Amino acid sequence: MPQTQGEMEKMRAAAGLPASVNLQLGATHPLAFDPDSVPAFESRQEATTATRLVGARRALSPRPFVLVVESSPHASLLARTLIRECQVQRVPHGAPILEILDQVAHKPELILLDATTFSREALETCRQLKTNETTQSIPVILLVQRDDAAIELCALNLGVEDCIACPFRADVAEARIRNQIRNRIRNALLEREANQDSLTEVANRRCFDLALDAEWRRAMRYGHPLSLVMVDVDDFKQFNDLHGHREGDHCLRRVVKAMSQALTRPGDLLARYGGEEFAAILPGADLQGAHWIGELLREAVMALRIPQRRADRARPVTISVGCASVCPTANLTCYSLLQTADEQLYLAKHSGRNCVR
Repeated sequence: MPQTQGEMEKMRAAAGLPASVNLQLGATHPLAFDPDSVPAFESRQEATTATRLVGARRALSPRPFVLVVESSPHASLLARTLIRECQVQRVPHGAPILEILDQVAHKPELILLDATTFSREALETCRQLKTNETTQSIPVILLVQRDDAAIELCALNLGVEDCIACPFRADVAEARIRNQIRNRIRNALLEREANQDSLTEVANRRCFDLALDAEWRRAMRYGHPLSLVMVDVDDFKQFNDLHGHREGDHCLRRVVKAMSQALTRPGDLLARYGGEEFAAILPGADLQGAHWIGELLREAVMALRIPQRRADRARPVTISVGCASVCPTANLTCYSLLQTADEQLYLAKHSGRNCVR
């Protein structure tokens, strides 16, 4: 194994994984599932319900999550082998993979796709996964027949990370899977650092812009509403002038923590938009829901009772909130939603602050 034990522990910690996660497959895990407890769905209707099962299993265990799309005994064998170290969800060939992945909060660390029987359909699934912005970064390993070099070449040209020829040596197949999971965790760490605000540890502006664009297209695809909440910490410049920037940073961290705890829906994203201004993307929420969530944020910050002493008065730190909602269409852009929310925030700031508009 190329990593030392110390390096592996650092990688686990940096990626937010507990020490119980063994990144070297093949060892017995104390929390391993019984293979018989992981069902292989037999119909498309049953496979669609895998969305809930995937999310539940991901929430219960911190182990690497592997989605196995199987159509032959080769994939079934690997699935049972991986269960020793990974969370494994098995779905049959023909399952709506993109629909399943689109609706779960936590994406898998690896997709194992069986192309030994239905190669053309498997390649089409690969193409969809690698052209979809929400799934293209997930490593895909394709199971192919040993003498089917054309399928292997096509898959690699589509962006598949690796191929395993069947029949295979179990230890070699595990090593290939292990490397892809390890790379995925490394890349996830780098991506988190690139998309996280260093002070408040919520999403940064870059992450916000990417997420808003992705959620806009998702809402337009499914015909769902999309809401945006813009938040500004009231009189924060005066707070910095009176208390200093160190206290100002501490204040922002407390405000963000309170707002993060108030946002309980899995799909919502809180981001630092700039300075003392923040934004929350609320997929599926209408304007009434956005106002309700805005009030939750305002009340959460008020409950902190962070003192803000001024020459003319003393009052706790508060926020002003602007809300906007729209059902995206091809004639609109996400910037129209952003502009409307910003206008509502401006209205809140000029309506006495500490309010939601």
